[in-house]
Amino acid sequence: VWRERMKNIFAIIFATLAGVSTSLEAFINGELGKNTTALVATFISLVVGTIFFFINICLTGNLKTLASFNDINPKLLLGGVLGGLVIYFTVKSVPNLGVSKTLTLIVVSQMIVGFFIDSHIYKEAMHLYNYIGAILLFIGTFFILS
Repeated sequence: VWRERMKNIFAIIFATLAGVSTSLEAFINGELGKNTTALVATFISLVVGTIFFFINICLTGNLKTLASFNDINPKLLLGGVLGGLVIYFTVKSVPNLGVSKTLTLIVVSQMIVGFFIDSHIYKEAMHLYNYIGAILLFIGTFFILS
């Protein structure tokens, strides 16, 4: 029981850090896009991220794991393309909408797709509270974008 709680606490911390990172990334990449183009800003962001994580892989001794790249289903490589598209679309949106409105739309769209994935792929039951939460998100989005 204690281990399960710790896993959940760490998951909550990591998810929160992902949210903070997303906000800062949107701002920084939006500014970068103002100095270049959205495509170049996306490329720079991905290259810098690649270098950062490659150094971390080397420092943690996980280089052998990286060598097992051939064992990965090629369809799973689409995650990298989608990650790049997230950066690109964010860079295109932030200068016009600002960070908070852009992130609001990102979060709401993530929730919609997340509900779909949870209910159709993971076969999780959707509860009334999930639907109420989604409706409140839509209402909140309307007010934030107004």
